[in-house]
Formats: sequence, structure tokens, C-alpha cells
Amino acid sequence: MNPFRLVTVLSLSLLFLLSGCRVVLVDESLKQTAAEPEPKGKESIALQSSMQFSKDKLVFRGVTDLPKGAVIEASLKEYPQDVTLDQVMNAEAEPLDGSKMSQTGEVEDDGTFLIVMKREDTEKRYQVSVQFRPELQPQHVKDQYGENGENIGPGEGVFKYEAGQSEFTGIALYGPLPNIEDGGFYYRGKWDLHETQEKSRPS
Repeated sequence: MNPFRLVTVLSLSLLFLLSGCRVVLVDESLKQTAAEPEPKGKESIALQSSMQFSKDKLVFRGVTDLPKGAVIEASLKEYPQDVTLDQVMNAEAEPLDGSKMSQTGEVEDDGTFLIVMKREDTEKRYQVSVQFRPELQPQHVKDQYGENGENIGPGEGVFKYEAGQSEFTGIALYGPLPNIEDGGFYYRGKWDLHETQEKSRPS
């Protein structure tokens, strides 16, 4: 075969091969990867509460920035008979395990809540508490603060506790409830609750 014709045939063959191929240039900056969900930030909770008491009942009132429907628990824990009034007032003794009595209420549209409890035994002294506990919450509140309260940020009354073999983060305010024999404003009055019991005094 004529060398010239051979070169021409080979050139045409190479041209046909190249025309059947596509070269795709990819701009790496245009690549998009699935966005990972950002971790939920910590949210502080504001909770204030007072307890008004008489011979036969306890009334807990409070205000919070928790959403409507959030559950607030008020509770009483009994002190041993040999614990003195000063020890109760200054939180120098621990209440009895297994002596808890509680009642719950829900946060309203305006952020207020109201819980009424019967005062069972006026001759005993108690530790009173108002708490936000994640395990008691409806799902929309758990979605915001976490199933175990893991999304609760720092703030007054934040505490950790165990329930059902799980660890939770909640909010708690405390106060003392003397017996009626202690006299004076211990028989009937109103107390502001605080994150530490020794700070709680008549209001």
C-alpha cells in the first residue's frame, strides 16, 4: 500500500475514534455532599416558683419559659423525726429515701403553672421541691430538650439524677417545710424556692 495512503487511513481512523469519545471536566467546587444535621444547641431553662402553705394544703405557683404543656412536678420528702428545725432550714440533713409524695401540673400559654397538694401530716418536716424532669414530658418537649435532658443548657437549678437505670438532666428548686409546732410563719405562709434549700426563706 502506498505509504501516503496508509498515513491517511490511520489518521482518519484516529479521528473517528476521538470523535466518539467525550471528555467531561468536573468542577470539584460544584460537588455537593449530603449535609449532616447540625448538633442541637443547649437551651437554658428559666424556672421560678413559690410555695404557699396552710394547715391542710400546699399551693405551688410559678413561671417559666418552658413551652405550653411542659410538665412540672411538685414533691415532698419527709425528714427523719430526730432532724432539728435548724438542720432543715440550713439543708444540713437528708430527707428519707422512698418518702416522696408528688403532684404534677402543666405550663400554660403565658408560662405560668399551678399545683395544689394536700398537706398530709402537719407534725412532720419536709423538703419541698419543684422540678422539670425530662422523663415526664410530652414528646414535643422531649424533642426540644432531649429525651434525657441532654439539650438543657447551664442555668439556675440544673441537676443530674438517675431514674430507671438512665441518667437525666433536669431543673430543681427547693425549700423547707417545717411542722406546725415550729410556730410563727411556719404554720401558714409563703416561701420562694431556690436551687439550694438554705436560700429559701419566707417571701
